[in-house]
Amino acid sequence: MAELDFEMKLDRMFNEPPAFADAEPFATLVEMRLNRGWNLRQMGIGAAGLVAGLVGVSQLLNSQLLLDVSQVTERQALAFSGGVTGLAKMSANLSALPFGGEAVWLAMALGVMALAFAVTRAVEGFQ
Repeated sequence: MAELDFEMKLDRMFNEPPAFADAEPFATLVEMRLNRGWNLRQMGIGAAGLVAGLVGVSQLLNSQLLLDVSQVTERQALAFSGGVTGLAKMSANLSALPFGGEAVWLAMALGVMALAFAVTRAVEGFQ
């Protein structure tokens, strides 16, 4: 029993940090240093961000990236229209099934909802 009392007394002693005589002036000094020049820092950070943004835009305009993106967009539009056409053909084939195409669409919708639920739970697990 004596060991348990000793352990509890040690825990109480080391759970709380010791109080220093100059704790109040030290806290005031730290707060003053943190608050000093905050507006100037904000303006400096804003100016640096503006300059960096202008440099980034100029680099983007000087590269051929925008032309490449427009060509990729045209190819993606063609691929998307082909996919929609294939989906329409598949939809016509689904209506010929004995249980109806609505059941397949319902199953796909439930699958998407289950996937969204799983992703939501996974994201909550990381927090």
